[in-house]
Amino acid sequence: MAFLDHNGESEFPMSKHRVFEAMSIAIPSIKGLKIENADRLQGRFLVKAGVSLYSWGENIPIQLIEVAENRTRVHITSSPKTGIMFGGGFDMGKNRKNIEDILSYTSMLLSSQSHQKSSDHNTVPPTPVQYNRESAFRDSQTPFAPKSYAWYEKTWLVVVLCILFFPVGLYGLWKNASISKGWQIAVTIFFAILVLANLGKEKNLSPTVAESREVTIDSIPGEAQSTPIVPRGNTVQVDEKELIIEKLKEKAKTDWPEDYTTQEFWLGEQIEAYDYMLSIPDNRIKAKAQRDWPLDFTTQKFWYEEQVGARERIR
Repeated sequence: MAFLDHNGESEFPMSKHRVFEAMSIAIPSIKGLKIENADRLQGRFLVKAGVSLYSWGENIPIQLIEVAENRTRVHITSSPKTGIMFGGGFDMGKNRKNIEDILSYTSMLLSSQSHQKSSDHNTVPPTPVQYNRESAFRDSQTPFAPKSYAWYEKTWLVVVLCILFFPVGLYGLWKNASISKGWQIAVTIFFAILVLANLGKEKNLSPTVAESREVTIDSIPGEAQSTPIVPRGNTVQVDEKELIIEKLKEKAKTDWPEDYTTQEFWLGEQIEAYDYMLSIPDNRIKAKAQRDWPLDFTTQKFWYEEQVGARERIR
């Protein structure tokens, strides 16, 4: 995981369903955050933060784990979309703030609903549309939007920032009332082309070559093999890691068909967790993690580390 990533977690004394519903309302209420993908069954969100005064945007995957009845753990990771490039190395605490905002807004929403129990309103509303988010958080005396700064109305300063530090410059460009919409779109497209051209040159995913094993055809049992094999002369090459990566790629394409940055980010996290699980000696905890989440290595890793840590603490 990149050194710029930030992780956070919290536990709520609520069911996984209630926490999921609360988050589906709280996250869109936070300025700049958008739910890109949500999986109620697996308890997952993929949240994206757009361009702000401090960064070029972040990817924020969230995992909900029901550790006991009416007890749910939330694990959040926030990382810059551009890595250390184009200002990504200076997040100014934005990744940490994303995590704190999501957890605090969710907590306030759950707390508010717990204190407002009534005969027809005992659970989290089924959809965000049925809930007045702004009034709920305003009643909690939580600032809902950052203050506006007049610096972006100085056109000369916006131009300088676009040249020296364009994430901030673009922010000021779109906030400036005196710059025409045509210029705003043209400058944004120009910088987007620069970013995409640079991203195309880099290979963020560089998985290590998995060790392969050769088996003779005579040694293969007569019954059907569960692992696909590739014939090569009198032998077959079985590369388990490459097969796993192909399966992960197919899942990423299915879950996020038109979002290649999310596919790349998710695939990188899964491969890293896969390598980590391979490095662990076989034991009962590892076997249970692999059995419960056969193609979800990040959850395997997270659950395994939590179990091992708890075992050490209660000794």
